[in-house]
Amino acid sequence: MKVLIVDIGSKHNMTGGQSRVVRMLYDGLRKRKMQTYYLGYETLYMDNKKKGIVLKRTGKALEARKSRLSEMRIVRAAYNAAYVRRMKGLGADKDEIFTKVKKINPDVIIANAISDFPLISYLRKRGLRFKAVYIDHGSASTTARKYLSKEGIPLSMGTGRIGTSLARKRKQFFSFFDMNVALNDRHYHEISKITDKVSIIVNGSDVRAYKDPKTEKRLRTEFGIGNDDFTVVYIGRLFERQKNVSVLIRAFKEIEGEDIKLLIVGDGPSMDMYKEIAADDTRIIFAGVMKDKELNSVYNIASLFVLPSRWEGFALTVLEAAAHSLPMILSNSAYVSDLNEHGKQTIPAFDENNPDELADIIAKIHADKKKWQELRKESSGISKRFTEKRMLDKYEEMLRKLC
Repeated sequence: MKVLIVDIGSKHNMTGGQSRVVRMLYDGLRKRKMQTYYLGYETLYMDNKKKGIVLKRTGKALEARKSRLSEMRIVRAAYNAAYVRRMKGLGADKDEIFTKVKKINPDVIIANAISDFPLISYLRKRGLRFKAVYIDHGSASTTARKYLSKEGIPLSMGTGRIGTSLARKRKQFFSFFDMNVALNDRHYHEISKITDKVSIIVNGSDVRAYKDPKTEKRLRTEFGIGNDDFTVVYIGRLFERQKNVSVLIRAFKEIEGEDIKLLIVGDGPSMDMYKEIAADDTRIIFAGVMKDKELNSVYNIASLFVLPSRWEGFALTVLEAAAHSLPMILSNSAYVSDLNEHGKQTIPAFDENNPDELADIIAKIHADKKKWQELRKESSGISKRFTEKRMLDKYEEMLRKLC
């Protein structure tokens, strides 16, 4: 079986959970004797040594996303009409891509983002025969609220002309694929209202915590974090539209005490905005992008993990924090019922639009050592239930059934 994994969305993200899922699928399926190829951009996880990378970042579209003008509806609509739907600025001509994909002749093409749809549709219209699979990370199933919303435009522009309803566009989108993969139970039920071609496969992770005193000491020194400090950490893309880190920063600023720090790890188009919001609080530290070895040490020196997202599929950082027995707080939108054990919710969740509520939860955990220990125990149990092997088993089963 030949499998092509497409990730056009990686043009705007060198890091992030979506690209990490691609890497796990690419490596995992190859080990299971499937000929696996990649079509996308170089990321921290997929480099130019991997088989099948054909696209180069042009840079212009990426920079445009960082400007204030890019937040205007008319600019977003024009951008998606010109680049997404018409497949401009891909870093390679669409006919050149077609020729390379035709040579591979995949049995299955996996789409990892909404923006992959125009290209995959084009390949099918050109006569290539393959099964198409879409992995929904939450952006198509629940967040495209309005036709010209920030999340709705890529979906509507990718599936046809302006003029019909977003509900119809979503139906056209999900119905195009031979199978849609939901990453949590909530999104599964949303997609199943539109099509029965849907399966639920939650993410898994085989990350294992280990002690690295030398790196931990270096990072504490570099960031000014004492051994007794209570360190709140966020790890992920700095992309306000989804990740909503501004709420975490505002919540943290309400909490008093020099022994509590906020460490923000990652990069993205919202970095400058976050630094502006945090400018008057020296306890807030921006660490930038880190490699896996350093991330292991960040989880070890952290006291609490917070994910304030407006939407998530099934965040890998949650599983990584759990692997390090790190207590966590999730937004209501980032929290998924799949994390419940025996129907019981044990992870604190908050309204992602309410920094006061988040500040109150953080402050209580900071002040209550017993509560912190209870949450630490709950995190430890999560990592044992969501393994990479379990995830890959389900993908392999789905792909073989399709073919």
